[in-house]
Amino acid sequence: MQKMEKQENQILYDWVSITSRIHSVQGIIDLLGLNREGVNWEQTTGMHGYRDRLYWSSISIHYNGREDMGVWLEMTGQGCRAFESFGSGNYEALFNEVRLEPEDVHLTRLDIAFDDHSGLLDIDTVERDAREMSFVSRFKKLEIDWEYDMAKSVRGLSIYHGRKASDVMIRIYDKAAERGYTDGRHWVRAELVLKDDRCMAFLGAPGSIGERYAGVVMNYVRYIDEPDGYDSNRWRWPVKDYWGRFLNCAKAIRLYRKPGVEYNRHKLQDFVYQQAGNAIAAEIICCGSLEAFGEKVRRDAQQLPVKYQSVIQQHIAMTAMEKDQKGT
Repeated sequence: MQKMEKQENQILYDWVSITSRIHSVQGIIDLLGLNREGVNWEQTTGMHGYRDRLYWSSISIHYNGREDMGVWLEMTGQGCRAFESFGSGNYEALFNEVRLEPEDVHLTRLDIAFDDHSGLLDIDTVERDAREMSFVSRFKKLEIDWEYDMAKSVRGLSIYHGRKASDVMIRIYDKAAERGYTDGRHWVRAELVLKDDRCMAFLGAPGSIGERYAGVVMNYVRYIDEPDGYDSNRWRWPVKDYWGRFLNCAKAIRLYRKPGVEYNRHKLQDFVYQQAGNAIAAEIICCGSLEAFGEKVRRDAQQLPVKYQSVIQQHIAMTAMEKDQKGT
């Protein structure tokens, strides 16, 4: 069983997609701060009209499309964590490129996620209220999915408000189940998915990141209780207590946090090669051969700590996911 980790509620960027007609591939790499040793970009096939792509740790730079397409930077959630841990982690520098050159640089997708670790949102309660239509929404589409991950043998519940192809969508899901945690931790994510003009509208709105996030969510979706007296306007009905606590908690978060990656293979490699490399090399010489060193390590090694077991599991899952991505 994995060790329980105590975490605070937080807001984070969980997807960033930018197209640019004025940046080169190397210019994007420099902007990300990922032109450093240990970041080994892999050449692979591009997508959506781009013939080529550089790929590293869930960050893709697509290029060689039509002349007017420029380059396309795409960072998934894991890519954002890698950018924070191994690159500059400076999102404002990325967004400023869009602000300064709005004709040629476009922010095409931005996901802002609220991670609830304290129990504000019970996913089963939200599902029940969604099925009972105990909410008001500007979206016409509601979708409730049980998503099965064969690699982890877990099922995770997701509730979608809005269409996946629309400019605004809200997804609430069991992040702990998605990650395969079995230690009973609470981790529910409420994710705001914005596209095209909605991205810059969010960034340009007044207030802290928490106030902007809570304001957008409150504007689009409210889980509500029926009032004591008759009122035909459901938008005036009182907000459910848990929804109010969730939005108030989000509103109180004033600064974006850069959570960075969990202990992963990149950090493991940094320790092995950068910090312990000389010691390992010396021990291999003393053992007489690499094979003798490996045999001694296998013989003397105790049960792997949880963080190293987690690295192995992440590596297996990421390898499978990267194969899938390259095949698309």
